[in-house]
Amino acid sequence: MRQIGLLAIFLCATSVWGQQAILLPPPPTIPGPVATTFRFVSNGPRGPGWSRPNQIARKYFHENLSALFERTLVLDNDMPQGATLRWIFTGPRAGFTVELSSNMVRISERYYDSMGLYDGHGDYPQKTVRTVERQYIGNARTLTVIADSHLAVRVLVNGKQVMEAPLLFDVTRHQLMLAAPRTAHDVVAGFLVAPQVKMAVVTIDPRQVFQTMIGFGGSPSIPAYDELSAAGKRQYWQILKSYNLLISREYPMGEELKPDMSNMTDVKDATPHYYGDNFPNSEVTSFSYNKHIVQMGGDTMYELWALPTWATEPYHGPSVVSAWNKPIREVANPEEYARIIVEYCRKEEAATGKPPLIVGLENEVDQPPAIFDAMAIDVRKALDEAGFKQVKIQMADAPFIYEGTERAENLRKDPAAWNDINYAATHEYDFQQFMANLGMYDARLEAMYKAIAGKPFLATEICVNDPRYQEPSYRIAFTAGQLYYKNLTILNAEMILYCWTILDVEQPTFASSRALLAPDRTDGWIPVPTSFQLRVLGAYSRHILRGMKRVGAASSDPNLLTTAFLNGKEETLVMMNRGVTARKVTIHGASDPWVQMERTGLEEVNADSAVPAQIVVQPGEIVVLSTLKAE
Repeated sequence: MRQIGLLAIFLCATSVWGQQAILLPPPPTIPGPVATTFRFVSNGPRGPGWSRPNQIARKYFHENLSALFERTLVLDNDMPQGATLRWIFTGPRAGFTVELSSNMVRISERYYDSMGLYDGHGDYPQKTVRTVERQYIGNARTLTVIADSHLAVRVLVNGKQVMEAPLLFDVTRHQLMLAAPRTAHDVVAGFLVAPQVKMAVVTIDPRQVFQTMIGFGGSPSIPAYDELSAAGKRQYWQILKSYNLLISREYPMGEELKPDMSNMTDVKDATPHYYGDNFPNSEVTSFSYNKHIVQMGGDTMYELWALPTWATEPYHGPSVVSAWNKPIREVANPEEYARIIVEYCRKEEAATGKPPLIVGLENEVDQPPAIFDAMAIDVRKALDEAGFKQVKIQMADAPFIYEGTERAENLRKDPAAWNDINYAATHEYDFQQFMANLGMYDARLEAMYKAIAGKPFLATEICVNDPRYQEPSYRIAFTAGQLYYKNLTILNAEMILYCWTILDVEQPTFASSRALLAPDRTDGWIPVPTSFQLRVLGAYSRHILRGMKRVGAASSDPNLLTTAFLNGKEETLVMMNRGVTARKVTIHGASDPWVQMERTGLEEVNADSAVPAQIVVQPGEIVVLSTLKAE
């Protein structure tokens, strides 16, 4: 059988032709109880309902699907000639349909959430964006649909996979219909298998101690924050406090910075980014914003991005090509960079009462290794001479983790520069190359861990900016959640920062994956979540406090991703089910009784609930158990 690659299917929105028919295995024995039965008679009475005259009555499955799921239909007999069973899955923005006939299986995906999809036909705007079909030989008696954590939907007949297609959007309901001639007497009957529940054991081992957490947060767009009404600003700070997003990474002032740094807080000098048709939204500081962060018990971080010309100098060294495949002709002036950093620290301390917790050696700009070495040494020297010995330094942020690995390896070649670096750090935008198979990204994370040689690690910018994945779905946010888990457990990350905490962007699909919050222009300029990203990050951030240490948390099930944290008084356990069936969990090694359970899922917004005697984690759900009660 010729295998259909997921990427090939993703790139092709039309049917796949010219394939050899699949020979089905014998029908399998189906374990488990019956959820509900169905029976269609092609020439039976017409179904009830308006606008569908003479259509066979549909079967509606009255359940809300979890974010990830596996469902199986069992047929009493073969499909009749000329009849098609259509299994229809629907969600808030889009849906897919799996069709089974006597010799063919087809899956089609369609969007129906915009007038831009209207082609002049049908009852509502919609557009089919993908169709895949496969012929088969044999007796089809079971039809299984699996929406898994690989951002895919798989279709199995008699337990054998016959097709796979990308699935980025969420579906919440499903129904069944039979399309068949009304003149024949064909009967299609069977049942829906009840979902399975698997057992899992989680063992907490406080003797295994890993990193000490600093916290969670992101970068605010100050122009977007300024757009909020007075009530909106109050709500904004309540959200940040509730979600424990108390690390504010200053989005760095760049080319517009004046030599005397007098315009650092001038919103008129905010610059637009390349996010579509948006208005100026970045590269400006607000010390009053920073003061609010500090008063809530948080901290700020600072580094510059593209430097003003007066802080650069021509480069005449060996040829160096940037991550964007462009030759480097201008480089940072390390002494000027150090001067800017020290002056910022003075301004921050004067305005907020404390300097930034961490400063960095430039954001997403490539420099020759010798320049980064000099920047580390000059910044440390300037900070110490200015009385800011407590301010830590992180290595320069690369856009991709593989480039961050190279930077760490180069820094280690200069012991003096490496000694002045307190934190390894990088962005991780290359994880989007592995969105459908995130386990393949582990090798890059492991390489980074090896390269930093024991330095504590900061995940300084995580989000989705690839247009192929800018779907405001829980499925996309859940994938980002898996990346948080990997950072905590492979890199021992002490800090996880989303790209933007708040951003005002014209194109909503971009905002949904790039920012946690956006100003709602239609409801009093209050902050609203752009997608499911805030709740998924909150599943980790709300109960993992600064100073907590990650400890051992072994799971008997590889699809139950588990982390545990202690600080001597409080304890938190986070369990993330990336499987397609529920997990009934037994927990060993907890120090004290849990006082709060919090559920995060497609329907649950960090929902507080009583702690039951038996813990069940649904597919695609994140369950947090803690001895501290989040706000």
